[in-house]
Amino acid sequence: MHQNDRTIISNRGLWWVLLALVCLVAGVACLFVEPLIVIALIVVLANIALVAKYPYYGLLVYLFISLIRPAEIYPSLAALRMELLLGALVLLSIVINQKILTGRVLLPRDRITVALGVFLVAISLSIFTSYEATVTKDTIVEFIKILVFYYLIVSLVDTRKRFITFVATFVLLVSYIAFDALAGYLSGQFVHTMDVDRLTGTTSAGGDANTLATTLVTTTPMLIATALYYRHWLVRSFLALVTLTMTYLVIITASRGGLLAFFSVVFGGIGFARRKLALVVVVFLLSVAAWAVMPDQYRERYAAFAEVTEDINSASSGRWEIWGAGLRMIIARPLLGVGAGAFPWAYGSGDFGPPQMMSSHNVYIQVLATTGLVGFAAWVIFLYILMKTLNETARRARKLPDNQWYVLFRNSFFVILIALFVSGMFGHSLFRYTWYVVAALAASMANIMTSHEAEMKKALDETSDSEQDLAVTEA
Repeated sequence: MHQNDRTIISNRGLWWVLLALVCLVAGVACLFVEPLIVIALIVVLANIALVAKYPYYGLLVYLFISLIRPAEIYPSLAALRMELLLGALVLLSIVINQKILTGRVLLPRDRITVALGVFLVAISLSIFTSYEATVTKDTIVEFIKILVFYYLIVSLVDTRKRFITFVATFVLLVSYIAFDALAGYLSGQFVHTMDVDRLTGTTSAGGDANTLATTLVTTTPMLIATALYYRHWLVRSFLALVTLTMTYLVIITASRGGLLAFFSVVFGGIGFARRKLALVVVVFLLSVAAWAVMPDQYRERYAAFAEVTEDINSASSGRWEIWGAGLRMIIARPLLGVGAGAFPWAYGSGDFGPPQMMSSHNVYIQVLATTGLVGFAAWVIFLYILMKTLNETARRARKLPDNQWYVLFRNSFFVILIALFVSGMFGHSLFRYTWYVVAALAASMANIMTSHEAEMKKALDETSDSEQDLAVTEA
């Protein structure tokens, strides 16, 4: 062997030296910095390399951080700003990959994306009439973060496999939020209000009882669609158990709006089901059984629906007064509203009622009061285009082979929207991420279908050309 060909250190040895060096540096750093931060930094650096090479992996990690929120569980991680850094890294990775592969950066041009861009402009205009411009600016920034998440989904969820993986990851993470809240409830970590123990989330991803109920209800249709998609009995059994558990958890949130949204999911599901009568019987029997075993405190809470003699404002937890104030805001500033996110500050000003910091507790009043007719029109257009896209997806799917998954998830998205419309009667959910995740997945599904149709057309054209060549040869 020639002397110049002798290897001083192999690649494997180099990796061991590098690992030893990292361990040494990390050990020294732990003497001056909290160990958890050092570990998190190492994990972040490792993920930077993975995300740069696999942007879709970065999207799944971003989804994990957005829903689980480790910085709230371990406050020392908050300084790392993981969600912001990872989102920026995935976005940069997409831009670089697009530039390398296509020579230019591609922006989604579908109608849903354009409608969301118009809505962003509409809520941005409300800053000129806002009761608290700083809050409105912060709200606009938070909405831009949601739109970045939307863009990441539309750009990266571009195949059936990626679509299913993303949806499955989403429902599993929400399931974790649900079971984590249940563990807290069983250990005594609940909120006792209105004479009832109410399940709440352990992080802001779960939120208060009403927010958690809406999260669980709006995830259930995707959970059921995922269970129906996978044919393995073990997977279906597990997801069915999770669905039943989520139903129980909605009950112990003691959220009457959440319960109404849950029944809207049930009736929406029945509307899309094939065996409607059998499903109605099952739902009726389960409802009777749930009512029979429900603890008295929750039974009394939900029985208030039927209390005709109860004071209506008391039954609505003061919402009638809030909604009245919201209507006065709409009349006072009809065009651009009192400012996106600034409803509590407008209410607290005393111009529309008692000077209290109260939220709108109604998404329709929230949109009209805070963004005016301009924002409301943009929001309605966005929802119209979203639902029209879902309808077109179902229509186009009929012409494709292996189209069941398109219809299955399209139906689940429609049921989620129904639940959001119902829960929106009692919650200010305009900037809830669920609206925009559904929109992103609907746009992704339409793009995947377009690619599917193009592949079929190309295969058909190649077959036709081959047949023509064969005919010429035989002639």
